[in-house]
Amino acid sequence: MNAGVALLQNPEIFELLVSLIFGAIAAFLAIISWTKTTSLPWILVISGILASYAGLLYRTLQVFGFFTGYEIHVFGSSLGSLLSSNIPNVFFIAAFTVFLFQRNWR
Repeated sequence: MNAGVALLQNPEIFELLVSLIFGAIAAFLAIISWTKTTSLPWILVISGILASYAGLLYRTLQVFGFFTGYEIHVFGSSLGSLLSSNIPNVFFIAAFTVFLFQRNWR
């Protein structure tokens, strides 16, 4: 019991735990929504949500020490961290761009 309490007293781990819970719910709902849409902007938004959760899982594995080997650095930042935190934004930018340039506005 003391190990669980000590784990939750670490602010970084507690933040990851809360983010994992809400991220898992968002990813689950995104996967369900994916089967019900054919709109490209929505598919890109859903991809962004899933990429965001994958980035969160990557960060969690880093915190727990699963990625401790050699890392490729780009301008002083790890390439894995750089990609995992920015790929969701690329999907969101693509989604909004496609939405704005679609011809069938209502």
